[in-house]
Amino acid sequence: MRLLIAICALLLLGQPAFAQAFSDTKALLEALYAGYMPPNDYPPDEKPLQSERLNGLFEKDQQEANGEIGRIDFGPYINGQDYQVSDLVIGEPYIAGGKAVVKVTFRNFDTPQELGFLLVNEDGWKIDDVWGGSPDYSYDLLDILQSPLP
Repeated sequence: MRLLIAICALLLLGQPAFAQAFSDTKALLEALYAGYMPPNDYPPDEKPLQSERLNGLFEKDQQEANGEIGRIDFGPYINGQDYQVSDLVIGEPYIAGGKAVVKVTFRNFDTPQELGFLLVNEDGWKIDDVWGGSPDYSYDLLDILQSPLP
């Protein structure tokens, strides 16, 4: 019986911290980018960090893509496919009406990135949209996910 209790305790301790509600916009974005920065080798499970609307659009995209690449062929939170994130700066939020806009800057490899995040308060802050890009290409995640399949 003690072994079973010990195993359950270890399993609970090993669960991601994303089950928590983020009362602070900065803590939410720090949790997102923690998975992209050393010593982590892979991005976090983003689903618990995203709004119901955004998760629904990702699920719809996956279903409609039918096993193929859907509307998104890059990591929208890093503006690329590969990543080596450094120099992360999370700006101060502008909060109004249960929503927040936050500017995030970082370097992905040697390329400076500047992204804007729309966060919504769904019993804690969640990512509802992100936009960014470069002079050659800009994107808005919601626009991409709501467009027809290519």
